[in-house]
Amino acid sequence: MGQKSGEICFLVFSDDYGEHPSSCQHLFQHISENHRVLWVNTIGMRNPNLTMRDISKIFTKVGGMLRSLLGGRNRSTAGNFDSLVDSNITVCQPFMLPYANIGIFRALNRISVTRHVNNKLTQLKLDQPVMVVTAPNACDYIGAFAESRVVYYCVDEFSEWPGVQRELVTSMESQLLHQCDVFVATSTKLLNKFDRHGETSLLLTHGVDAKLFADSTLSEHGLLADIPKPRVGYFGLFDDRSDQDLLYEVATKMPDVSFVITGSTETDVSRLASLGNMYFTGSVPFLEVPKIAAGFDICMLPYKLNDLTDAIQPLKFKEYIATGKPIVSTPIKEARGLAGYIGLAATADEWTALIRRNLDGYHPTSDAQRHSFLHDESWASKAERFLDHCLR
Repeated sequence: MGQKSGEICFLVFSDDYGEHPSSCQHLFQHISENHRVLWVNTIGMRNPNLTMRDISKIFTKVGGMLRSLLGGRNRSTAGNFDSLVDSNITVCQPFMLPYANIGIFRALNRISVTRHVNNKLTQLKLDQPVMVVTAPNACDYIGAFAESRVVYYCVDEFSEWPGVQRELVTSMESQLLHQCDVFVATSTKLLNKFDRHGETSLLLTHGVDAKLFADSTLSEHGLLADIPKPRVGYFGLFDDRSDQDLLYEVATKMPDVSFVITGSTETDVSRLASLGNMYFTGSVPFLEVPKIAAGFDICMLPYKLNDLTDAIQPLKFKEYIATGKPIVSTPIKEARGLAGYIGLAATADEWTALIRRNLDGYHPTSDAQRHSFLHDESWASKAERFLDHCLR
């Protein structure tokens, strides 16, 4: 299918499509209803280590690169988004090497990615795409695709991520900021950090599929069947942002409460797993996450307090709010902004007291208040704002 006159298309450099329901994927599930999208799976910015977790990721990534080199495929739906919406997205995964701090590797990536993506654009007959990037390491590819404009959709404080080379990431991000035409940030701190206020900048907090998470007819997921109640739960990626010391102390103080983690774990959780009331269920497909939440009595977010977590707005905040369950979170910046809907607790004693209070029936907001708050927070409305701002 050729590109129609005046048709606006997108070239997106982001996380692996379908692996995790990232905000960029949520947005483009809606944007792709009316615009064709070439989605480029990229590699992370942390150099891999010789751990089983990293080795497994390498094999998965290499497999995807080989499949893409053999022809790729159009995906009307993908991975965890099966049946959410019909989309118009083609996914490719060019050959890329980690260790961007090594000049020859970075140069090889530039050649490989530019050639592969331009071939895909030619095959799809897509011209002058709007280029959207969500990570600084895509800075090397700007200008290589005759893009009509460049949008930096900033979702994280990447230089603060554990294991990354801070100076390299900061340099890449500086280069990207100077080259982008439009800047979209998901938190106030990210917007303020880069001082990109004005017509070309937009604060766009995360959206939510409220109907999916507020479905009162859902029965709890089968993975929870053997876990005693009451349950305090978390869903999503569990990594070094989480405060395991805090969670260990809280769980130790509350042996009659089950603490449940559902999602991929990308850090050593052996100390937590040794507790008799701590449960790790593993991951479930995105559409099954509401069934996990249905089995929680309280939703939790035990993030550490640092520069990294103060710059993010976790997707799960609004998903938690939509469930109608009480929420306990450490007081990271974006949680403080939602204090009317989220219970804040910094210490183990504060967590214990708030959990007990919630289990006794306390809830800070009514159904009407939650519905009013979430009314304009849908992913569809966020995608419309993103599109309007990027194309003005």
